[in-house]
Amino acid sequence: MFLHARSHQTEQLDDFELSGIKLQRTLRELGLINRLFGNVRIVKNAIWREMEKARLEKATIVDLGCGGGDLLAALAQSAEKKGYQLRLIGIDGNPASLSFAEERYTSLKTVRFQQADIRQPDFQVPPCDFLISSHFLYHFPDEELPDFLHKQLKRVRRVAIFSELDRHFLALQLFKFVSLLLGFSKMTRQDGQTAVRRAFRRRELVKILQKTSYVKYRLAYKWAFRHLLTIYCIHDDLSK
Repeated sequence: MFLHARSHQTEQLDDFELSGIKLQRTLRELGLINRLFGNVRIVKNAIWREMEKARLEKATIVDLGCGGGDLLAALAQSAEKKGYQLRLIGIDGNPASLSFAEERYTSLKTVRFQQADIRQPDFQVPPCDFLISSHFLYHFPDEELPDFLHKQLKRVRRVAIFSELDRHFLALQLFKFVSLLLGFSKMTRQDGQTAVRRAFRRRELVKILQKTSYVKYRLAYKWAFRHLLTIYCIHDDLSK
C-alpha cells in the first residue's frame, strides 16, 4: 500500500531559527531511530565497501543536512578502529543544530561542522571523495532535484551515497508505533510522519536520475522501508 502523492508539507526542523531543548530532544530521538532502523549501519557499510573497492586509506566525506552529527560521529569512531584516515564535514542550515553537534562530539578531531542553506542557488558542496546524506533529497521538489544533483556531484571525486525513506503506508504505521512506544516528543512524531509522506518512491528516483548525466548508479532497497542510492561520480577530470 502506497501513499500515491508526495506531500510538500514542511517539517518543524526545516525552520533554521528553531533552537533550545525542543530541538535538542528531537535531534537525539531522530538519532536513536536512525540507529534502530539501520540507517547509520547501512551508510557506514556502503562507504567502507567503496573505500575497499578503491583501495583508499584516506578520504574526505561531506554529510548534507547533518543535523545532530550522529552519522559523522559513527563514521569517525568506526574509521579509527578500521585504520582509515577521514576528514568529515557536516553541513546544516540550522546553527543551533550545529552547536548541539559540536558540543556532543567535541572530542572527535576529524569532524567539523559548517553552516549553510543547501538549497540556495549559490551553495556548493566542498570538494570531497564521498558525499552522503540521510533523509535529505525529499526536501527538493521533483523538478529541482536533477539540477541540484548535476551541479553538486561535479564536486564529488568518487561516490555519492543517499539513504532515503520510501513513501509507504506501512512505513508510516511502523514509525507511528515505534515513536509512541519509545515515548518520543510530539515534534519528533509529527516530523517523522511528514518525512515519510514527503519521501520518494523508487520509480520517482529513477525518473529523476534519468534527467541527470550520472548514468552509473545503484538503487537498492533496504530493511525498514529505505532506499540506498549510490551514484558513481565519473568525470573527465577528477581533480576538479
